[in-house]
Amino acid sequence: MPSWLPLFMILLAVTLVIGPVMWLKPSSRDRRLASLRQSAASSGLKVQMVSLPASQGEGTAAVYFSQWRNPRRLQTGWGLELQRMSHEMHFDDVWDWRKGRQAPELAKKPLKELLERLPADATAILCNDSGLGVQWKERSGDGGLKAIQSALSDLRPVIEEAIREPQRNGGGEEGAGGDDPSRR
Repeated sequence: MPSWLPLFMILLAVTLVIGPVMWLKPSSRDRRLASLRQSAASSGLKVQMVSLPASQGEGTAAVYFSQWRNPRRLQTGWGLELQRMSHEMHFDDVWDWRKGRQAPELAKKPLKELLERLPADATAILCNDSGLGVQWKERSGDGGLKAIQSALSDLRPVIEEAIREPQRNGGGEEGAGGDDPSRR
């Protein structure tokens, strides 16, 4: 048996052990994304992975949600998505309503302000029962996260009140008549 064969077998065994371990090691990009998402979670944002808008191709991107303070009577289920091109029929230049479902009229002005404050790699604004969220590709790193945190912190409360359905009189809700004798 040649003298190099045991050395070759040892190197092969070491490679077979170390290879899979190195393959499982997170890349620098994965570590950076984990750090961004941990920072967001520490500041109170909730992170979810959601499919990209159709105009952005296949795949998913993280949505950073600011949760509602009072989720009662909110008109949710709408969103804005980045489109491929600018058009005068869109809500705001390259941003248009997801599946044609629009936000209430009172929310449109603060939504335009929110769009102006987002990083360039933002792809959507989502409004659902979880809260108000911004989907972005996370390429702008810490600067993009700070822009999203600031924009959501300032504008989520304004948008939350703008999408709240007016309270109806009657049905036992607060302010439903009280001591008004004309209601008896």
